[in-house]
Amino acid sequence: MLRTIRLTTALICFTLVTLLFLDFTGTLHTWFGWLAKIQFLPAVLALNLGVVLFLIALTWLLGRVYCSVICPLGIFQDTVSWLAGKRKKNRFRYSPALSWLRYGVLAIFILAMVGGLGAWAALIAPYSAYGRIASNLFAPLWQWGNNLLAYLAERADSYAFYETEVWLRSLPTFIISLQQLPLSL
Repeated sequence: MLRTIRLTTALICFTLVTLLFLDFTGTLHTWFGWLAKIQFLPAVLALNLGVVLFLIALTWLLGRVYCSVICPLGIFQDTVSWLAGKRKKNRFRYSPALSWLRYGVLAIFILAMVGGLGAWAALIAPYSAYGRIASNLFAPLWQWGNNLLAYLAERADSYAFYETEVWLRSLPTFIISLQQLPLSL
């Protein structure tokens, strides 16, 4: 039962956060913008101490609930890992934790935040990484789908959809977002 609640909540959070990144009208931010505010890095950058302390306490009490329910990159990685595991048995092998790497990235993050280099910290933050993936890879597909619906609706004398301009931000940004996709895709 607890697993079902966690998976349902994760699916809802993941869908809504993804739609926030894909929303070109700005209407979803009115209703679900609070999901962006409870992400760790945006809360740290906004100096929202209440949210930061809540997320730390939540993680301390319930373990990886932030990564598996609230953070869109964690949910995305879990989904890709689950799908990859379905394709081939015993695809993953055990490897010991690299604590030096884990704490090294944490130290770089803390030093960047203390040093006022929020842009550097955003490069390693999972929410920002997922935002780049969604904005650069999923958004063009979403907009092309919208344009197809707008075309079909116009042929039926309905103007429920309108065309939007589809563009990729830049080739380097596209390459970086491709690199951040899990390799098991």
